[in-house]
Amino acid sequence: MSDPKNSQPAGDEHASARESLTLVGGHALTVERNPQNNVLRVVGPNGAVGVSITITPQAITVSLAGADLLLETTGKLAVRADELSLHGERGVSVTTGGDAVLRAEGDLHSEARIQNIQATLGNVNVRANDDVQLDGERIRLNSPDAAPPMPWPKGGK
Repeated sequence: MSDPKNSQPAGDEHASARESLTLVGGHALTVERNPQNNVLRVVGPNGAVGVSITITPQAITVSLAGADLLLETTGKLAVRADELSLHGERGVSVTTGGDAVLRAEGDLHSEARIQNIQATLGNVNVRANDDVQLDGERIRLNSPDAAPPMPWPKGGK
C-alpha cells in the first residue's frame, strides 16, 4: 500500500483516498479513506466482498459474507450485545457434547408448529414456583392409544 501521508492531497478534506494490495489467489485488500469513514475490504477474484470493516467516529462495523463461514477457536468464544438475534433461513441447530443451559431473567417463550420434549435417558423434570398449567384439547397421560412421537430431525437430538 502507498504511504498514508501521501494518499490525500494536503488541504483537501473532502477527497477520498483508495489503496489496494494484491493478495494470494487473486484476492485484494482495499482501503478507502475519506473524512466520514475508513473502509477496509477483502475482495475476491470475482469482485465479491468477503470481509468489510467500516470505521467511523461513532463505531467499528464488521461485515462477513460468503457461501460458508466458520468461527473456530480452541478456547472460549463469547458474543455479547444489547440484543442478539439469530436466524437461519432453512433451520437452526445448536448442539453440544456436554450440558446446555438456557436462562432468562425475564420470560421465556417457545413457539413452533409442534413441540417435542424427549429425555433419551432419565426423567423429564418440570418445576414451578407457582402453578403448573396445561391447556389443550386433550391432555393424555400414559395413554396407550396416543400416536407415537414423531422422529427427531437430524441434528436435533
